[in-house]
Amino acid sequence: MECDNNRRKKIRLVATGGTIASRAAGRVATEGYTPSVIPAEQLLKDLPELSERMDVSCEQIFLKPSSAITESDLFDLSERVNELLMSDECDGIVITHGTDTMEETAYFLNLTVKSSKPVVVTGAMRPQEVISSDGALNLYNAFLCAESDLSRGMGVVISMNDLIISARDAVKFSTFKTDAYQAPLYGVLGTVRNGQVDYAYRPFKRHTENSEFAGMKKTALKRVEILYMYEGCDGMAFESALERGCGGLVSAGTGNGGVIGHIMKKYNDAGEKEAADLPILVRSARVPTGGVSGAYRKETPGGLRVIPSHDLNPQKAYILLKLALAVTDDPSEIKRMFEQY
Repeated sequence: MECDNNRRKKIRLVATGGTIASRAAGRVATEGYTPSVIPAEQLLKDLPELSERMDVSCEQIFLKPSSAITESDLFDLSERVNELLMSDECDGIVITHGTDTMEETAYFLNLTVKSSKPVVVTGAMRPQEVISSDGALNLYNAFLCAESDLSRGMGVVISMNDLIISARDAVKFSTFKTDAYQAPLYGVLGTVRNGQVDYAYRPFKRHTENSEFAGMKKTALKRVEILYMYEGCDGMAFESALERGCGGLVSAGTGNGGVIGHIMKKYNDAGEKEAADLPILVRSARVPTGGVSGAYRKETPGGLRVIPSHDLNPQKAYILLKLALAVTDDPSEIKRMFEQY
């Protein structure tokens, strides 16, 4: 299929900051730069080629490193994106974002955006002024992706390093290389090459307008913590989470989502009354690929509160669990959500 370019598309840049908006100390200083200082208007001014094929506009929703983005920021961003996409004056959105937590924000939007219009998240691994900076081309390609009719209904995607990756599958795989974002388990959806957007696959899991979280308004979400499993860990973090009243836990488990025996004993030995006080435990894995199967299943009141994340990594399982707990505390319903999303 070819992109329909009979009408100039109206694409909105919603800028949040990140390395793409940072200034380096010199042309070879790829680290130690001043983060998140270049405004959205300047990013567009540096790409006059965009206005030759589409109508572009921008706004700065916030200007901060992605590690500083809060739960409240995520809702503000999602609500603003939904507001823009409801208008006939917006055909698609590009979001600039720091790469450190880009996959979490993109997945949050994939679950809460209520539109089939394109939403494309992009950023940079190198600040603007350095030799071979990747920001300008990443931003240009993201706009092409948002303009393309082929991007409709694909859910939120990340466009980086000439690749188009589903927000659900995108993982940051390098701390410094420009090809940091990959889709290690299922592969990329498509590419942007020499100005041409090309898709090879379509996401199957529920997203955007087909998500039961689509259009969710800002609300106070229950506390969820991620517990990292490692050789010799003693369960102190788990006990602390219980004391602080966490509504949910995600384990970054060993192998196929292995959780230390101290924690599993707590769930397996719990009676009906004790189980009700235990947080939902989602078993994910610290292993990059393969996911977590549903092999563990104890038909006890506490065991039923232990749910596999399937192929969601811990940080994405964290996002889904927080949204799930906002609408239900029924373990069977949350289990269904992890199967469908």
